[in-house]
Amino acid sequence: MAKLSLSEVSKQFNVDRSTIYRAVRNGRLSRSADGQFDIVEVIRCFGDPEPKSQKLETSKQEIDDATKKLITHLEHEVKKYQEREERLMQQIDRMQTLIELKSVAPATAVPQQDATACDTSTPQRATNTELTKNKEEKLEKSFQSVAVAQQHATARDTTTLQHATVQNMAVPQPKKRGLFSRVLDAVLSDD
Repeated sequence: MAKLSLSEVSKQFNVDRSTIYRAVRNGRLSRSADGQFDIVEVIRCFGDPEPKSQKLETSKQEIDDATKKLITHLEHEVKKYQEREERLMQQIDRMQTLIELKSVAPATAVPQQDATACDTSTPQRATNTELTKNKEEKLEKSFQSVAVAQQHATARDTTTLQHATVQNMAVPQPKKRGLFSRVLDAVLSDD
């Protein structure tokens, strides 16, 4: 008869060592004098050993499933980041265009006087250059309004600062004195 050690029983039958010790203590499983277990008794107590190939097959399948899930998750994340990058690049392009327009608009804008056509009965067609000038004028006006708003805000801040400075000058602040000088003044003033 074939004999198995404790570790071999544990591995082949997929049973924890504490379970084997419990079975020996309860009398369900016997152990020979040399500490070995008879395979027939182990089969009677724990059933047939699990085939190794089946365990490996199931573990490989579980690993493959987990790997596939991870791959699909990562692909989804990559797509999200690519879309985000594309949106941000478009936003950068828009901002650069606005910056270019801002730097070009004040230099090319020419102030024009309000003029009306002599013949108001015939409709006037605007040329591309006139349309471009109109767009530049609108941009110039919007930039001027922003600049005026900034000037007003700056002026408001400076007047508030000046007002605060004048208030601080009007009220003299008492000189800060330490504890020792206050005590000394109190002692000397009592004399």
